[in-house]
Amino acid sequence: MSHIAKGANSFVPTVALRVAVRHEPGPGAPLVEAAALLLDASGRARGDGDMVFHGRPVHPSAAVRHMGDARDLSVQWLELDLPRIEAHVERVLVVCSTDNGTVGALAQPTVEAFAPDGVPVVRYTVTDATTETAFVFGEFYRRAGGWKFRAVGQGYASGPAGLTTDFGIAVAAVATAPAPVVPPPAPASPGPVPLAGVSRTSAPVPFAPPPPPPPPVSAGQVPFAPPPHPVPTAAPTAVPAAVPTAPIVLPAQARPGDAWTFGPVFEPYTVEGKGSQVVTADRVPPGPGPVLVEMTHEGDGYLCVQRLDERNKDDHLVFNSLLKNFRGSAAVDQFDGRRLRLRIQADKRWTLTFRPLADARRLELGHELTGRGPEALLYTGPVADLKVRLRDEDGDGGYWCMRGYEVAGHTTIATATENLLVNEVGRSVKVSSPLPEGPLLVLFDAAEGPWRMKLRAV
Repeated sequence: MSHIAKGANSFVPTVALRVAVRHEPGPGAPLVEAAALLLDASGRARGDGDMVFHGRPVHPSAAVRHMGDARDLSVQWLELDLPRIEAHVERVLVVCSTDNGTVGALAQPTVEAFAPDGVPVVRYTVTDATTETAFVFGEFYRRAGGWKFRAVGQGYASGPAGLTTDFGIAVAAVATAPAPVVPPPAPASPGPVPLAGVSRTSAPVPFAPPPPPPPPVSAGQVPFAPPPHPVPTAAPTAVPAAVPTAPIVLPAQARPGDAWTFGPVFEPYTVEGKGSQVVTADRVPPGPGPVLVEMTHEGDGYLCVQRLDERNKDDHLVFNSLLKNFRGSAAVDQFDGRRLRLRIQADKRWTLTFRPLADARRLELGHELTGRGPEALLYTGPVADLKVRLRDEDGDGGYWCMRGYEVAGHTTIATATENLLVNEVGRSVKVSSPLPEGPLLVLFDAAEGPWRMKLRAV
């Protein structure tokens, strides 16, 4: 591993890196919010979506994620899937802001990147921070067909507003962080949690797996135990993914969703493959309860995913698309006491990610949401009107179908009350639909192109 000083740089492997932003815990240490900023060739973010932090934990491309660590507020995690980062993104900054204190008050603030097998690849420890309340630890940037990391070490006494404004994102102020929440220990075998109500928190219910045993610590080394990751072998391959985050400092414009407890909680993971295969979600707690299934499919060609029943036969259509470079998500019920099994029919390479349903994107009043293809969404607000704009990508008239499920008091989608929200055919469609009070699971299960939607209060 490369231990580098301020201003130095080092090549890193072009793989999915897990990046730890951490400091030594201690009494009176300020709360820290880690974030990633995606910049184009001009050194500017293209919009608010290029800032990935606790309140907006997934970049629209899904290549950069904020993950946090429910066990330790002194460590936060970012996931940078370098091969999947968009071609016009030239740099990814790793930054932080502090609340009730300065970066200089942190003991050994450090950024460290790990390969998928858990091997550290680069580390930089800040040694000269003083009164700054926002800080650029370093940047991952493209060079010679690969990626390098540079230790930047630039602080901002003007705080998050000054830092983000420098890179093209306007943030008026930073909200006061809530007091640290210490999650209760997770059960030995986490299972479905019925949604009996919604508690007002700033993040999904945290997943707290038993902490791994710490490694031996040599003199001068910061005690730290990165999560173990298996080395990929042959497809299908397990790849580590995100863990729900813990509440900390949020920019003022962020409106994080309410807690969502419908479906089992578990650590997400990804399977990769090519062509037609059958996949068993063997690392997901068995049903009942829905699971968020995310799918990508390279290039053009046919993609079809079916859930298999207890007789090993197709019984529920999950995805059915000809979209080029398909990317979508769906919520899929499991059978009681059985692992979820999916049959994949595909022409090209694909990835399949299993996540807790709480990881799905949120619909929020007054905020526009954009996407492409099918997606599972969550809504926890009051009665509202949903306005949707749809555009068929092929120009020959696409089909669009969206359903809402009133899930309060239920443990499965099948038992929830269903509302047909959108059922349209056309090249370019504008439609408005009444949305009942949340909590709702909104499934855009047929979408043949890009879409945008916005909620208006009634």
